[in-house]
Amino acid sequence: MEELPFKYLGVPLSTKKMSVMQWHPLIDRILARINSWTARELSYAGRAQLVQTVLFGVQSYWAQLFIFPAKIIKLIESLCRSYLWSGAGHVTKKALIAWELVCRPKSEGGMGLINMLVWNRAAVAKLCWDLANKEDKLWIKWIHAYYLKGQIEWQKRDQASWMIRKIMNAKHIVDQCQPRQGKGPDQKLVFTLWILLNKKLATVDRLTKRGMTLDRDCVLCKSADESMEHLFIQCHYVEEVWERLLRWINVHSNMPKTWTQFIQWCVKNGKGKTVRAQLFKGILAEGVYGLLNERNKRIFEEKSSLIDEVVKRIAYVTIARSSSSINNVIKHRQI
Repeated sequence: MEELPFKYLGVPLSTKKMSVMQWHPLIDRILARINSWTARELSYAGRAQLVQTVLFGVQSYWAQLFIFPAKIIKLIESLCRSYLWSGAGHVTKKALIAWELVCRPKSEGGMGLINMLVWNRAAVAKLCWDLANKEDKLWIKWIHAYYLKGQIEWQKRDQASWMIRKIMNAKHIVDQCQPRQGKGPDQKLVFTLWILLNKKLATVDRLTKRGMTLDRDCVLCKSADESMEHLFIQCHYVEEVWERLLRWINVHSNMPKTWTQFIQWCVKNGKGKTVRAQLFKGILAEGVYGLLNERNKRIFEEKSSLIDEVVKRIAYVTIARSSSSINNVIKHRQI
């Protein structure tokens, strides 16, 4: 048996913190990739794509196994930054935009490149999560047998290797993460609600303005012309559906009569992260989609459902998609 440190599957194994020299194989691989591209005439966008997919792909395997020293992260980011802005295979100081801004998500004005420090911490935190939740793996069985020994609170283990201690120390990151329970509203429901709130839903009044000849009558109540306000707020059929759904989730407020009141009502009741607010947002998305679906079935399939059927269908789907905390509140209520 070869003595530690030695290489296994391309990475060094050691009981102690890795020296800078032991990180050289990774740096050499990254430099080799960059040098093979320097002769190519690539745009900034092309270089950014190579940095994102290839260079970070090279280091991601190591990042899931080791804590990167700050010096190594700085060197790798300097090489990536230099290649992005200069196309060079060595470190330069030329940079149009700070690397921190480049690594921000596109929604925040960045280019969406991976932040190595954050990614490395997340990868090690995942190992910590595996340590607590996947006891079927051999290496995890070994750690539980020799270090944890059935203890819920992990104590500091000075005799453990440097890497094992780092993984166990990442428990505070895992503890800060809140697991998401339940699927929540389907994305097509959220998207439909978003279109509605922006007043862009293809209701009859909007389609006729585009020159289409359509029957203007509301197919749900047959007593007024269809518009967004009427279809989701003012229709007698819709009013009864909302009344029963709101009573079911214990929201006691009068339904708004105008579009401005509707928006204010949605914001007021859906604001925050309380169970009541989450339940309201869920029933709002499910209700809008359920009513639109009933309207479309009547138009395109010539099928109709009673109010009771629509209400129960919306309620049952809401229960199925809700988290356990919301389910505990509503599952025993009579619909």
